[in-house]
Amino acid sequence: MDRSFARITLEQWRAFVAAAQSGSFLQAAERLGKTQSAISHAVRKMEECLGQDLFVVEGRRTRLTHMGRMVLPRARELVGHAAQIERFCTGFDPEAEGEVAIAIDIIFPRPLLFRALSDYARIYPNLSVIVHETALSGAKAMMEDGRISIAIAGQLPTSTIVEPILPVRFLCVAAPGHPLQALPEPTHAVLKEHRQVVLSDSGPRGVDSGWLGSRRRWTVSHIATSIALVCAGEGFAWLPEHAIRDELAAGRLRPLPLAQGARRVVQLHLGYMDHDGDMRQVLDLVGVFRDAVADAEDEDVGPDGGRRPSDDDAGART
Repeated sequence: MDRSFARITLEQWRAFVAAAQSGSFLQAAERLGKTQSAISHAVRKMEECLGQDLFVVEGRRTRLTHMGRMVLPRARELVGHAAQIERFCTGFDPEAEGEVAIAIDIIFPRPLLFRALSDYARIYPNLSVIVHETALSGAKAMMEDGRISIAIAGQLPTSTIVEPILPVRFLCVAAPGHPLQALPEPTHAVLKEHRQVVLSDSGPRGVDSGWLGSRRRWTVSHIATSIALVCAGEGFAWLPEHAIRDELAAGRLRPLPLAQGARRVVQLHLGYMDHDGDMRQVLDLVGVFRDAVADAEDEDVGPDGGRRPSDDDAGART
């Protein structure tokens, strides 16, 4: 039998979800505007196609079987995606004009940002996007002030609709000739005696992040400056691994073999405010960012387009 095409229709999945949620074929029929016999027939055809019972009928009520309970979350997702596509097609306006303001933390990989902006421009060629590059609490402050519609950052307001989007791995690194590289396993007490290069907070509160125990610090506002200073041997820093892949490969930077805390992870979140006006364009841009990150993961590459590093690679670089 040819199984290369779907044998269960979307209407049948809708019938299954409605029956599962209401607990009866009759109530499912009323919800969908169909007859009870149409719902029961749809479910029976599904069970024949799957070779599995999805419901057990108990009088006027229906109860999901174990397989039915397993299938239900996936079926809900399928029906939900179909509804989203329908809403997209009915409300999509490629001629929409205006602008959308967003804030992106500077540790978010630039290639993913560029991919998302390029994809969004193909959907809305007449819309302008204002990108504010922020650090630490900067995006949170801008969203609280109502200056942006979307943010990707580690810290966002509690009133924001938030979802995790990307973990960013940091490595503690220094130039090959830095004195710390000559030590077999430097401790944090030793680090205090050496200059640390840190990123400043672009928000008004000046929030600290990570280990700031060094007595001597140089604070800069962009990762590129931090990388240049560390490569020049002026200090050590925790830097996003994706941003220093070339420097690591070329030997311009080397991870410090710390006893503890050589690696850390910052979880970035994607957040937006639920408001009217340009909500359609905002939600579409949120979706574009989701897809950009998911596509990079599906391609099994790092966020900067290179091969995804393994723990063995990191060990070799130390």
